[in-house]
Amino acid sequence: MNQIYQPVLDGIIELVNIGVGRSAGSLNTLTGHHVTLRVPQITVCDIFELKNELPRLDQPFAVVHQDYSGAFEGTAMLMFPRESAEGLFLLMTGEQKKKQENEELWQMTLTEIGNIIVNAIMGSVTNILSQKINFHIPEYHEDSLDHILADPRFISEEKVAVVHTVFEVKEKGISGKIVILLTASSIESIGMLIKEKMT
Repeated sequence: MNQIYQPVLDGIIELVNIGVGRSAGSLNTLTGHHVTLRVPQITVCDIFELKNELPRLDQPFAVVHQDYSGAFEGTAMLMFPRESAEGLFLLMTGEQKKKQENEELWQMTLTEIGNIIVNAIMGSVTNILSQKINFHIPEYHEDSLDHILADPRFISEEKVAVVHTVFEVKEKGISGKIVILLTASSIESIGMLIKEKMT
């Protein structure tokens, strides 16, 4: 599968990398600090192997995930260890820790960060390909990712593409992971669109 899809996967990486650059600019403005994003990587795997491609699920992660559908479909996630989530929360609000009194502000803040990043990346991809997708309402979770991995859109697919990159605010010790999941049918659709753009 990887060999068959490789030219398409390379094209997806280039598209996502442009969007990553846009999201880095948005994060710089939001946090007031320099944000570093690594060049994205991509893997095609069985849905049952997906856990091996994601951060350790036995550790506490704050996760914002947003589904999208239309010309292609999947889900995008922003994932941070608890300490990094608190660091971002401090940068954005001045609040030191998550507490019962600021639970709503905590979720709103992290969800908005996720929403901005996902829209910057996926919006860039769709603009370049001259396509439209619909963004669903972003959701915040602190539990396991089993509810995402059990998504019927992925269960019904033989393969999924996992695009991921790491972002860091190094001087604040903040790091997180951006993960984009694409169904196999979406990979084929994007491949066709890339070929059309090249001809």
